Amino acid sequence: MQKPDRRVEPRVDVDLEVHYRTAQEFMAAYLRNISGGGLFIRSQQPLPLNREVQVRFTLPGISRPFTVRGVVVWTTPFPSRSSFPSGMGIKFLNLDPEDGKLIAGFVKEKLPAHAPEQKPSGT
Repeated sequence: MQKPDRRVEPRVDVDLEVHYRTAQEFMAAYLRNISGGGLFIRSQQPLPLNREVQVRFTLPGISRPFTVRGVVVWTTPFPSRSSFPSGMGIKFLNLDPEDGKLIAGFVKEKLPAHAPEQKPSGT
């Protein structure tokens, strides 16, 4: 049985370099996808669940970098039997409203024209 998709916001695939740091480490990897609420970082060594991170990345067409606090909310370990690559889902924490608008605008611009608008469940 498949797990229900709990995503509220649309997301788009990207292949962008990202830098992230915890209290102990500084690492570089690649984003696989992004939404207004978080992102997925490909990594053969995902961080543990509930680990807070600071993520730094840039988006095409937006000149300034983003530095965002987040928390690891799910992982796919390496090696993975799933078709999904190994890595971790990061949920944004206390996202600056201006950053949120820019990220949401980027996602909306990249969505396929035929993609249906996602509505909150219960509507």
